[in-house]
Amino acid sequence: MSASARRPQNRQARERLRAERERAARRTRRVRQASLSAGVAAVVITLVTVTIVIQSGRDRDTRPIMPPAGASGADSLVIPVGRADAPTTLTVYEDPRCPGCAQLERELHTTINKLEDAGELRVDYHVLSFVDRIVPGSGSRNAANALAAAQDSGRFRAFHDALFASPPPSETEDTFGDKETLLALGKEIDGLNTAKFASAVRQGTHDTWVRKVQADFDGQTAIQATPAVILNGKDLVKDQDHPLTPQRLTDLVKAQSLR
Repeated sequence: MSASARRPQNRQARERLRAERERAARRTRRVRQASLSAGVAAVVITLVTVTIVIQSGRDRDTRPIMPPAGASGADSLVIPVGRADAPTTLTVYEDPRCPGCAQLERELHTTINKLEDAGELRVDYHVLSFVDRIVPGSGSRNAANALAAAQDSGRFRAFHDALFASPPPSETEDTFGDKETLLALGKEIDGLNTAKFASAVRQGTHDTWVRKVQADFDGQTAIQATPAVILNGKDLVKDQDHPLTPQRLTDLVKAQSLR
């Protein structure tokens, strides 16, 4: 066969080979895409399943609501600190995963404690857990339960101050999602390094109470964010013209005492 006759055959062979390679490449891409899609679907199904299981587990918590010792108010949803007959009462709404709440507490807790010890101030705490719904996690609920457990042992204020001071909370990191972190804080406080406190933290003794506190908050419309510090019906945090400093809080409490 002449060279001129072989050239068309070689060209046809090369074209058939190229076409076969393209078909093989397309098959490979289809297989790879199908595998990737299946993998993504499996991950999505797994995540959805985990979410449903977690949510269902929470919804299935049918234990009776167990308020902490000394809780007050309607349905015992408030933890009071200070003398019951104090001339001034602050109502505070906080979430343990709320960075703004931690900042407020770091600035004011020494002043608040001083005024409480002097018999001039009582603080009614509403311990919330809504951040767990905004940034998935369990730290708000765990910490609120631990605060209730500390109240059972008469150590709410000390544990509350430690919780909001160290470590600084991060909404995204869910610091208190690890219950051992809460127990480590408790070990630094007299009266909380006990089997009773550890059991209450690990078992979520007050979880249903925590849920009730949050549900009560959800049912109102006056307060939309935390921290909220209410005196005589007004949220002191929202008063931009008069920042809530230790001195301002002291002045407001002293003025109440003179009435």
